[in-house]
Amino acid sequence: MAPMALRTFSATLLLALGAARGQPLPELRIEPTTGGSIFYVKNVASQPVTAFLIELVNYPGSYYSLWQDEAASELIAPGAEKRIPVTNMTVGAVPDYVKLQAALFADGSSAGIPEKITQIVERRRFTLGTIRELIARIEKAQAASVPKAALIADLRQWGDSLQPPRRTNPTSQTTVNQTAARGIIADAAAWLDSHSPDETLAKLRAGERSLASSKPAL
Repeated sequence: MAPMALRTFSATLLLALGAARGQPLPELRIEPTTGGSIFYVKNVASQPVTAFLIELVNYPGSYYSLWQDEAASELIAPGAEKRIPVTNMTVGAVPDYVKLQAALFADGSSAGIPEKITQIVERRRFTLGTIRELIARIEKAQAASVPKAALIADLRQWGDSLQPPRRTNPTSQTTVNQTAARGIIADAAAWLDSHSPDETLAKLRAGERSLASSKPAL
């Protein structure tokens, strides 16, 4: 191989290896506070953070997780720090057991434990499917002139049906997905309770567009 071609190949290989490594994980610190704890998540990467997972790991008799996902939006800008108050007191009392497990970035790169990165992406994909189902249900109800109260009751019943069984593994993909979907459905029902179906559809469609355009592609 000629020297110039060799240099070009080496540069290309280095770029590929750099892309494969992705970005560094955000930095996490925790402070206990009255009635809860405060997470401080600092983005030390060159790309905006769009999602991350914090977990209480291997702490006897207890589990906690915090999922943050803004999909195509900027959750934490490069160099910025996000303050997140939570009502859980355990995480502030035992910070050594609390880990930032994985993160996604605006360009589709990622950092952290591969299995946890996959969980974030799959949770996002399931959320997109849930939003699309919400849109379809509301549109169908509109077409059939279903009263808003009946539609809200139907959505809440659907959300209740996604309650994971007791003693289920809280880290399984099914549980993670169902928990996220229940939150999305509950939020949509609450929004619909104080807004019109058209306003609710507009909000849901904005969320659908954000998720559909997020990286990595769903």
